[in-house]
Amino acid sequence: MKQLELLKYYSKALFFSVLVFLGLLLLVRYALNAHGVQLLSWQVLSDENRVFQAQNVTAPFYKLLRKASTVILTTTVEKTSKPFYLYLPQVSGSFWAVYSNDHLIGSMGFRNDRTGHFWYKPFLLEVPANTESIKIELSGIYELGLDIVPRLIEEKERFRFSVLNFLCDNFLNISMGLCVTLFLVLYLVSRSMPQNKRRSNRLFAISTLLAALWMLDLITLSSMYSVGGVLLLRKIFVTSAYFGFACLFTAVSLGFFEKLSRIDLAMIFLNLSAAIVLWFAPNNYTFKLTTSRFGLILLLNAFHIGYKIFHSYSKILFGFSFFFVLTVAFDAFILLFNAKFKLLSNFGVVSLFFGFSYKLVLEYREMMVQATVSHMRSLVDPLTGAYNRGVLVETTFDEKDCFVYLDLNSFKQINDTYGHELGDKILVLLVNTIRSKMKPSDIVVRMGGDEFLVIVRDCDPVSVQKMFDDILVQFQNSHELKPTFSYGTKRFEGSYQQTLRAVDTEMYRMKAEFKRS
Repeated sequence: MKQLELLKYYSKALFFSVLVFLGLLLLVRYALNAHGVQLLSWQVLSDENRVFQAQNVTAPFYKLLRKASTVILTTTVEKTSKPFYLYLPQVSGSFWAVYSNDHLIGSMGFRNDRTGHFWYKPFLLEVPANTESIKIELSGIYELGLDIVPRLIEEKERFRFSVLNFLCDNFLNISMGLCVTLFLVLYLVSRSMPQNKRRSNRLFAISTLLAALWMLDLITLSSMYSVGGVLLLRKIFVTSAYFGFACLFTAVSLGFFEKLSRIDLAMIFLNLSAAIVLWFAPNNYTFKLTTSRFGLILLLNAFHIGYKIFHSYSKILFGFSFFFVLTVAFDAFILLFNAKFKLLSNFGVVSLFFGFSYKLVLEYREMMVQATVSHMRSLVDPLTGAYNRGVLVETTFDEKDCFVYLDLNSFKQINDTYGHELGDKILVLLVNTIRSKMKPSDIVVRMGGDEFLVIVRDCDPVSVQKMFDDILVQFQNSHELKPTFSYGTKRFEGSYQQTLRAVDTEMYRMKAEFKRS
C-alpha cells in the first residue's frame, strides 16, 4: 500500500487513538486544576546549602541538587472557621512534613532516614479550622520541589484528587500487574509456537517485563536506606525502559518483517548505549540530568515504533500502539522542557498490553485452527471421507450404541478385474450409501482396505439389522457390478475391544454364508 492509502486504511484507528489521548490529557488537567486558593508565595525559613539563595520563592519550583538538602518554607493563609484541604498534586523529594500553625498534620518518608523517593503520587491533607500559616519542611537527595502549585480546596473538590490519585497510584499498580501477566502469558504461549514466532513473542514478553520494572520508578517509596541505594534502584528502573525499547524494536521487526533493518539496528544500539551510559552515572545529580537530556532518545523511539507499526497492516494493533507512541512522545517533551505535568507513558504501556494481547489471540487462534485442521486430516480418510480408526481412541460409547462391522465381498476380484480406480469408486459409493441412512450422531470408520465399522447411536440391534439390510439392497442396486458386503451387528457391551471382536465374528459368519451361496 502507498502511504496515503495506509493513512486512509488506519484513519478510524488513528482518530480513536488521538481522541483517547486527548481525553486522557483533559482528565489529568481536570484533576490537577482543582478550584481553590493557590499557594504561590512562600517565605524561606531555613535553606540548607542555599538552594534558593533568596528569602522568598514562588510555586511551582523545582531544584536539581548536587547534594542532599533541606528547606523549610511557610506561607500565610486566610483564617476560616471550617477545615479545608491542602492539595499537593506533585512533590519531588525524599521527605516532607506539613505543619498547620506549627502543628504537624502530615508527612511522607522518615525524618531520621531521608532517603525516600517520590514525585509522581499526589497528596491530600486535612487542614484544621482557624489555620493562619502552613509550613512545609522539604528534603531531597538529588531533587527538591513543589512541581505543581499547591492549593487549599474545599470538600467538594476532593473528587479531583481522587481522580488523580487513581490515575497516578492505583492505575499504576494495575499497569504493572498487567505487564507481568502479559510477560507470563507471552512467554508460556511462545513455547508452543513455531521457531520464527517463538523468538519475537519472547522478546515482546521481555519488553513488557522491563516496562513493569520502569514503572517502579513512578511509585512512592518511603525509604531506600541510603543515597547509594536510591542511585542503584533508579538505575535499574530507568535503564529498564531503554533495554525494553531495544527488545521491542527487535520483536516488532522479527515478528512483522522477519528481519532487522539498518535503522532498527541503529535504534537498538542507541537505546543500549543510553542504558549503559546511565549505568556509569557517578551520582544522582548526574543521573537525573542525563535522563532529562535523553528525552530526545525517547522522542526518536516514539517516531520509530510508530513507523514500524504503521507498516504492520493491523488496524487494531495500530490503534493501541499509536496511543503508546503519543504518550511516549508527550513524556519526551516533558523531560526535555521540564514541563509541569504528569507522565503518561504508563498508560501507553497498558495500551500496548492490549495490542499485544490482541496479536497474541490472533496468533493463538491461527495456531489452534491449523492444529485442528491437521488433527482432522489425520482422523479422516481422504478417499472416502469416513473417519480413520484413530478416531475411536477419542470416542466414548455406551450400552445404547450398536456396532456394525462390514466388509465388501469379492473386492479383490473387482480391483484385479476392473482396476483400483473403479475399486475406489465402489468404496466411496459404499460410504455415501451408509451415510444416507445415518443420523448425524452416527460414525463411519474405515478400519483398513475394504473393512468399515459403523457406530449407530441409541438404537436397538433389530432396527440396526433392518437398516443395514436396506443399505445392502440400495448399495447393490447403485452400480452395474451389483457389489455386496457382509456385516455383523452387536450392541456395545463391556469394552470397545471386546465388542469389536464380537461384531467381527458375526461379520465373518455372514461372509462364510455368502461364499457358500
